[in-house]
Amino acid sequence: MKRSPLAAATIVAATVALVLPLLAAAPATAAERPELRVTVVQSGLQHPWDLAFLPDGSMLVTERDRKRLTLRTPSGRTRTIFTAPRNMWSGGETGLMAVEPARDFASTREFMTCHGYRKGGVQDVRVVRWRLNRAATSATYVRTLVSGLPSTSGRHGGCALVTGSGQQLYIGTGDAAVGRNPQRLTSGGGKVLRVDARTGRAVRSNPFTRSSSRMKQRVFTYGHRNVQGLARRGDGTIWSVEQGSYRDDEVNRLSKKGNYGWNPVPRAAGDATYNEGADSPMTDHRLRGGQRSARWRSGATTIATSGGTFVTAAGWRGWKGSLAVATLKDESLRLLRFSRSGSLRETWTPAALDGTYGRLRAAVQGPDGALYLTTSNGSDDKVLRVTAR
Repeated sequence: MKRSPLAAATIVAATVALVLPLLAAAPATAAERPELRVTVVQSGLQHPWDLAFLPDGSMLVTERDRKRLTLRTPSGRTRTIFTAPRNMWSGGETGLMAVEPARDFASTREFMTCHGYRKGGVQDVRVVRWRLNRAATSATYVRTLVSGLPSTSGRHGGCALVTGSGQQLYIGTGDAAVGRNPQRLTSGGGKVLRVDARTGRAVRSNPFTRSSSRMKQRVFTYGHRNVQGLARRGDGTIWSVEQGSYRDDEVNRLSKKGNYGWNPVPRAAGDATYNEGADSPMTDHRLRGGQRSARWRSGATTIATSGGTFVTAAGWRGWKGSLAVATLKDESLRLLRFSRSGSLRETWTPAALDGTYGRLRAAVQGPDGALYLTTSNGSDDKVLRVTAR
């Protein structure tokens, strides 16, 4: 039977109406994946937490429990810079953790560490500035930038460091497994702080600089559980890698004054017990005000995300600019590809680093464009160099 022009037009319109949503929902084209090559550049370590590169290509490596800082020269020689300086403390998940060269290292030869501290009745986590001698064989204490970051058994000790623009230093902290800390602005626990890397004072543009509390003045974001990694994207934004409770490890894009929603206390009035149950989601939108949602979450189970860095070498092909995240429990590397606005586009777990080397802790891009990772298996731990082509 011959259809009328009106009937034909109606059928075409209905077909278009069905097809367009399917096209809109179609996933973006998958990014081209490079081939990865992994080599061991240092071994014989024990729970290395972080690494950082100096202008001459030397590499500083921290070991959490040993409280040891070593330097590896570009020629491959290694030497101990210090081991267990006076009053440095390790216990549980806390010890000698993050290391970050000062932006003015070329003139000052100074770098920062974040570590546990104990003296008399004082136990905390603090950020300290050190000076490396000209021979690069030892380091001397310069000043304490931030002290009083909470510490209990050593659980949820944090701690991550990354430099921002100018002399800005961002400090990611853990909540020390104390329920009120993440939402209490006068506590340094469960926060990302922003300070002047030379003095430890709050950056003037911080959101709470009018507060009478020096710690609150330093707060950039709050409502975090246990920040393990900080990374600066090419557009200048700062991203955090955070460990979840029994679910939802997170990657967050940080916004000044942002509350990221961790509030592990029961609903009963006056009860401050640390609560990691189902009624304490990583981002609790029942809190007053607006909470910032994660840009990536692990979902129903945790994989123990740790260090993170943005990879920018051309060899990463379609994954250039993605966030590389090391994981402990999952023993893998995760690549997260985000849009310019920060929306998640795609994830990739490279087979070359999926269970091959055990638990992975740090993730740092070196000056040669390679990705450097540390393992955290407890004995004969390694620094790995990953190149993409």
